[in-house]
Amino acid sequence: MSTGPSYGLYCPVVPLAWALRAAGHDVLVAAPESLAPMANGSGMPFIPTYGPMHMREVMAHDRQGNPIAFAREEPRMLEQAGRGFGRLAARVLPGLLDVTEKWKPDVILAEPHTYAAGVVAQVKGIPWVEHGVGLGYFREMDKSGADELTPELSELGLGTLPEPDLALEPCPASLLPSTGGHGVPMRYVQYDPPATVPSWVFEERERPRLLLTLGTVAPAAGGAQVLRDLVGSLPALGVELLVAVADDVVPELGPLPDAVLAAGFLPLASVLPSCDLVVHHCGGGTTMAAILAGLPQLLVPQPIVAEQYDSARRVTAYGSARQLVDQPIDPDAVVENCRALLEDDSYRVKAQALRAEVAAMPSPAAVVPLIEELAGARPGR
Repeated sequence: MSTGPSYGLYCPVVPLAWALRAAGHDVLVAAPESLAPMANGSGMPFIPTYGPMHMREVMAHDRQGNPIAFAREEPRMLEQAGRGFGRLAARVLPGLLDVTEKWKPDVILAEPHTYAAGVVAQVKGIPWVEHGVGLGYFREMDKSGADELTPELSELGLGTLPEPDLALEPCPASLLPSTGGHGVPMRYVQYDPPATVPSWVFEERERPRLLLTLGTVAPAAGGAQVLRDLVGSLPALGVELLVAVADDVVPELGPLPDAVLAAGFLPLASVLPSCDLVVHHCGGGTTMAAILAGLPQLLVPQPIVAEQYDSARRVTAYGSARQLVDQPIDPDAVVENCRALLEDDSYRVKAQALRAEVAAMPSPAAVVPLIEELAGARPGR
């Protein structure tokens, strides 16, 4: 199993890795060294394919190490993201080839952004399973990724990025893009890094509870000011406020209002069922966690990750969310939209229906036989 060194890319594939282990199979995580604590914390053995690195670094610099000015228009953002994942693939490709030659896996499993996994699978004649993340993403991104990876593809005798032998789609049918799904439906199961469930999750409360997060990328890239503004404005709703953010960002928020019940890392799978509303950046993991909890959402995509805008449009069109796309974010508009989401029960009704739809999808354990069948179909077996 291979992903980039990112919570958003690794966490969604952990439940399937557990299902494979529970079925008696060996699973090895192969990724840049920075993923080791995360992989080991999930109970998975790990081997590095590259040294320490951060996704921000590979996304924000070209191959020569020159800084890249981030685009603000959606098509250009998608192109930049694809090229960034192409640069990631170029870095890890030699290491992933080496691991594959030594460990000799029967199947390679990866999320869609790990282009190196499909390339290695194609070169080595190994079945490749693509594990979708979040609500999916624009396939146009792959064109830029393939262009960035052209030297490596040519050296290996490939003209473009290979197609997977099996694609697994966690996006519920009601939220699929107009072009349709990309594979076999599989229920999304939330995985959070190990954490202690706060005692207040189970306590009675008198006020609505709202969770606010902008994920891990935006605050680290200068988005702490947006969080500060929202933390100062949202208590006007008369809510309890949870601020899910990396622990080292909390001091940047300044003095916290009395309405803030908790700020820092929060295990979403355990905390969200005690909430009434989520305000977030529409990152894949947060969006799916809110869907699993059956909660209305206010979506405020940040001009950093292009897929967030597309996901926000689809959830809003479904009827369980509202979105704000203006930049910079207007705190007063956030408050008014949150008020509407709390007072209009139609958003909650739609959110509960979406939760039921996800619950009816096949579990990760149910798709394990499909992967076993691929392994048995390997040439020479």
